[in-house]
Amino acid sequence: MTKFLGKLSDFIYHHAVATIALVIVVLGVVGGVAYHEGSNFSAASLNIKGTESQKALNVVKKDYTTSATSGASEKIVFRAKSGKLTDKKKTAAINKLVKKVAKNKQVSTVATPMQQQNIVKNGKYGYATVQFKKKATDVSQHSIDKLVKATKITKKAGIQTELGGDLTINALDTGEKSEVYGLIAAIIILAVTFASLLVAGMPIISAVLGLGISVLGTLILSNFITISSADLSLSGMVGLAVGIDYGLFIISRYREEFKAHHNRELALRRSLTIAGKSVIFAGATILVALLAMGTLGIGFLTVMGICGALSVLTAVFTALTFIPATLVLIGRHATGEKRNRFFGIFGKLNQKQGYGRFIMKYKALVSLVAVIGLIAIAVPVSHINLGLPNDGVKSTHFTERRAYDLMAKGYGKGNSATLVVLAKTDSKAKVNAAFEKLSNDKNVVSVTPAMASPKSKRMYMMTVTPKYDGNNVKTKKLVSKIRAQSNKNGVPKLLVTGTTAINIDMSSMLMKALPKFAIIIVLFAFLLLMVIFRSLLIPLIAVLGFVLSLLATLGALVFVVQEGHGMNLLGVTGTMPILNFAPVILIGILFGLAMDYEVFLVSRIREIYERTGDTRRAVIEALSSNGKAVFAAALIMSAVFMGFVFAGDSTVKSIGLALTFGIFFDAFVVRMVLVPAMIALLGNANWYLPKWLDHIIPHVAID
Repeated sequence: MTKFLGKLSDFIYHHAVATIALVIVVLGVVGGVAYHEGSNFSAASLNIKGTESQKALNVVKKDYTTSATSGASEKIVFRAKSGKLTDKKKTAAINKLVKKVAKNKQVSTVATPMQQQNIVKNGKYGYATVQFKKKATDVSQHSIDKLVKATKITKKAGIQTELGGDLTINALDTGEKSEVYGLIAAIIILAVTFASLLVAGMPIISAVLGLGISVLGTLILSNFITISSADLSLSGMVGLAVGIDYGLFIISRYREEFKAHHNRELALRRSLTIAGKSVIFAGATILVALLAMGTLGIGFLTVMGICGALSVLTAVFTALTFIPATLVLIGRHATGEKRNRFFGIFGKLNQKQGYGRFIMKYKALVSLVAVIGLIAIAVPVSHINLGLPNDGVKSTHFTERRAYDLMAKGYGKGNSATLVVLAKTDSKAKVNAAFEKLSNDKNVVSVTPAMASPKSKRMYMMTVTPKYDGNNVKTKKLVSKIRAQSNKNGVPKLLVTGTTAINIDMSSMLMKALPKFAIIIVLFAFLLLMVIFRSLLIPLIAVLGFVLSLLATLGALVFVVQEGHGMNLLGVTGTMPILNFAPVILIGILFGLAMDYEVFLVSRIREIYERTGDTRRAVIEALSSNGKAVFAAALIMSAVFMGFVFAGDSTVKSIGLALTFGIFFDAFVVRMVLVPAMIALLGNANWYLPKWLDHIIPHVAID
């Protein structure tokens, strides 16, 4: 690899313009293919094959679904601001709205509140149901716009009218503006780090080029596999952050080498053969972690992993080509010879290596504080509740959120969490017994009369409305209780399905798969670091630190998101469960980033230690040089991920917050405090490796 990177460096040094042209050509070719093929995004399928709810859903589709009910369904929710919905003028307005909506060619049927007899709370609340001919992803924006426009009829009649259901009415910001905020923060951090606005722009441009290639590649992939907009947001989030980081690492090393040798060609070669190798290793670890999500056997997580891996791959490509080529072209501006006077002031803060000396002086104390602090923050993880965000966590600026609130006030919170219960029997008495059992449950509001299947004589369907929403622990226990009653005490075999049951089953499966996935990742990290650093203690500290930072991240998520402390600052009112697949994504991405910073910092400590034999000096100098780059990289990561916390989409918001916490605990607490402090404490013992093991494992030089 060193030989390859050396040849790459020589080529780029003598053909810098051609290298940049090559990157642009790759972008153009991928863009051309994407333009020709188009894109085919769809809603992510969150169903997991083999679960009880999925098996029951297959029965429902087979025995009950007709062409009239297979399309998207939308509720038009009404609240009379004064009087009742049954007042003559208000009824006329509702009927006029319904007639207008029914004229839409994509609508199959529309049922008024009067026809459905669902007007409640002294005539204040009611809803019409719109059934579309096509699935939600196939309903045109024109049809949605016509539906929204029709609601003006009832609004003028003094009726609050909101829309909620399968359709996406408000176009949510899934991350585009958030990426801009992250880029602005990144430019400021890089300008301070390199004391140059020109150099600060290089990692940004490199990351954007890499992101452009990966996004266009994702557009092409969407024609062959099911990809959602959330997948695109995740890959953008990861690609932008790591792309900036990798560029920062290479520029930082280039400046150090030029300062030591005063030769630009040699500085470029050494930065690529040393920092470039670290970038390749770092990218490979994130690729492995993201692609390992596919081992869980859950389709949408596999797709997320593939999209994220593609963005990391292109980030490595642009970091190893565009960044060194630009370093050659801008000459003295890249080496630090010409420094911006304003930003150059900040460079003086690190001249005395104060942080490294502080860590060395209080190494035992800071280690203890870091460990105890992480454990304390991790405590709330013991009562983590996984689920999927619903319309109730959206901003009140969205009509879906207002519709959710109206339905909750009129019909109870459980109206959005209805369960479909199938009774498999040919005995009417057993069906009645099941109906009575369900109706008498304290956590059930209502049960519809059993409806026999038109296609099977042994299948009856009931719709159960629970007292609480689908993410509430009591609703989850209700699903388990119904299944436990199956084939007992005169009750027939019962199958539970519906969106709520499917989400509950998915959360349960993910929770069971999480320890297995985490163990695989931790073992992989330990073996990989042992091979690189020829040490037992270094990888042990690294993986234990990773586990602590992961638990602290989940604990902080529970405290903020699940328990609701400070959620109003994030644009969310109330509480919400932890996104059920967030821990898996967090492990995959956080592992890769943790190994990035670990290798970049510890490889420098090892390099200095092998040259001087002095652990103290190695830690202080490494924190002064590579530590500064790691600190800046972590700040950039935090800024990019924090930007996504303020996105409109709840899924993107949850992942952004999780990754922000993860970077803070792992980069700032573990890699910048705990790891160097522990290395300082252990001294020469850090590099111990039994001779028999040294002969077995392969030799990989990262420095």
